[in-house]
Amino acid sequence: MKPPESHYRERLEILRTESRRLRKQLAGLALFRILIFVLALLAAYHGSAMHWGFALAALGGFAMFLFAVSRNADIRYQYEKVKELIRLNELELKAQLLEYGDLPDGSAYKSPGHPFSEDLDLFGPDSFFQYLNRTGLKEGEARLAAWLGSNRASAIEKRQEAVRELAPRIAWRQDFYATAKLAHSEISLEAILAWLEGYQPYVPRMISWLSPTFGLLSLGAWIGYSLGYWAVWMPAILFLLGLGIAGAFLGRTQSLSDKASKVRATFQQYQRLVALIEAEAFQAEHLSGLVHEIETDGKSLSAVLNHFSSRLQMLEHRNNLLIGLLGNGVLLWDLWAAKRTETWITSHGVSVRHWFEVIAEMDAAISLGNFAFNHPSFAYPEILNSGETILEVTGLAHPLLREEDRVPNDFSIGKGMFYIITGANMAGKSTFLRSLTLSMVMARCGLPVCATSMRYRPLPLITSMRTEDSLARNESYFFAELKRLKQLVDALEGEPHFVLLDEILKGTNSKDKARGSRLLLERLVNSGATGLIATHDLSLCQAAEVLEQVQNFYFDAEIRNGELYFDYTLRPGVCSNMNASFLLRKMGIIKE
Repeated sequence: MKPPESHYRERLEILRTESRRLRKQLAGLALFRILIFVLALLAAYHGSAMHWGFALAALGGFAMFLFAVSRNADIRYQYEKVKELIRLNELELKAQLLEYGDLPDGSAYKSPGHPFSEDLDLFGPDSFFQYLNRTGLKEGEARLAAWLGSNRASAIEKRQEAVRELAPRIAWRQDFYATAKLAHSEISLEAILAWLEGYQPYVPRMISWLSPTFGLLSLGAWIGYSLGYWAVWMPAILFLLGLGIAGAFLGRTQSLSDKASKVRATFQQYQRLVALIEAEAFQAEHLSGLVHEIETDGKSLSAVLNHFSSRLQMLEHRNNLLIGLLGNGVLLWDLWAAKRTETWITSHGVSVRHWFEVIAEMDAAISLGNFAFNHPSFAYPEILNSGETILEVTGLAHPLLREEDRVPNDFSIGKGMFYIITGANMAGKSTFLRSLTLSMVMARCGLPVCATSMRYRPLPLITSMRTEDSLARNESYFFAELKRLKQLVDALEGEPHFVLLDEILKGTNSKDKARGSRLLLERLVNSGATGLIATHDLSLCQAAEVLEQVQNFYFDAEIRNGELYFDYTLRPGVCSNMNASFLLRKMGIIKE
């Protein structure tokens, strides 16, 4: 099996060739449009003075010019899409080297009071979200962030199945991504949905038959005038009457037309995304379920959305002076186009939110499939629904470390157990805690994890690994930590959690810290929680002598040839080597 970077390089070569081809086509069409327009003008000039054949040639020339304009728009779209695909594959090659700073970092999803996201650096610069995110839609990005931050686990196996199916479909995934990235709108999607859901029709029902009837009457009047049956005032009165009827609703029609011009591009792009989903055959239950949710009665959703786009475009045509004047005078164009738009909104407006949510769900799922494709050696966890095992993992490491820098560890913990992790500074305690917790978050999303194997029974997570004081709220570091611990014990009142704590009660003296930490540990054990506590306080390790649920593990450090050495390997027992004084001497801060 080829490594992911080989696929990206091959795709880049193909896409760059396609980009050059499309660029040449655009240049050729530009010259063709200029040439055919000039020739059509010359034919029109000669046709007015010399021969009707030139007039026909002029009409044909202008028709070819309009075709070239339309063709240019299609090729321009393809070219922009190819450019987006090139950019994506270049980003993927950089991400393979853990250079992903150009991707959106999800800082908007940071939440200081969240049970675990801040401690794990899920969001923000250099975050896991930034590394994972390949969503093309803002709504898909929000859905992906919600999955990462969720403290509930459901249907994990179904999501794993979906991720497995999406992972190898690189061309389809990237096509969806690039199409989504081109979905630009002048107004937010929420504003569009609110408009559709709250829209109040204004066009009278009779317009459905009055417009074609009025058109036939107008046509008959002009034919009668041309044949000499009646005077010009007959079609003129009808014409002025049509303008008057349309003018009576001018304000509301203009408002609807303005909205149509702002939302049409959004519906065009979503129609393309739906067409991509409809064209793909999915076997995974979660993915096929999404396809089923966008099915409509007897028609494909892409056709339904395309129908709405065409109606919005017809409404926009009123801005053309010729259509706006003649169309309203002869056919009541404004009201006819507005009625067709309103009929669609009345039939489908309340369903659009659900349709777009399904598309956002697929957009988010594609990021998971992309991650799985980029990490073929990662393992899909086995999800446990019962039993005493909470977590059993082999070869665990952090996914945001380079492969050559990873030191894998094996680890297992049972229900109601608490492990005390000790170790020297920089020995790997905090990295291990984050690796462990992040693997749980990834598992609940359906992702493969950075491990050889993993068995996991999901529990709600809560952590206290990084506490900050607040001058704005007049909170000391110690008070901020107490608030976090209060949040933790309150959560345990409802149900058992998996708890991870890193150096608790740092804001008080050593004696008080030791006593408080011991009492907190006893409360956690009595609550039925499971978890780990990393600490430099070796006295806390004595709890293992009296509490059978508590065990000790450590990360070691050695001094070899005057240099500090870490192996970052978890071992049972209590650490006996600390390194603070050595580092102080090594850096010249203190002397012997």
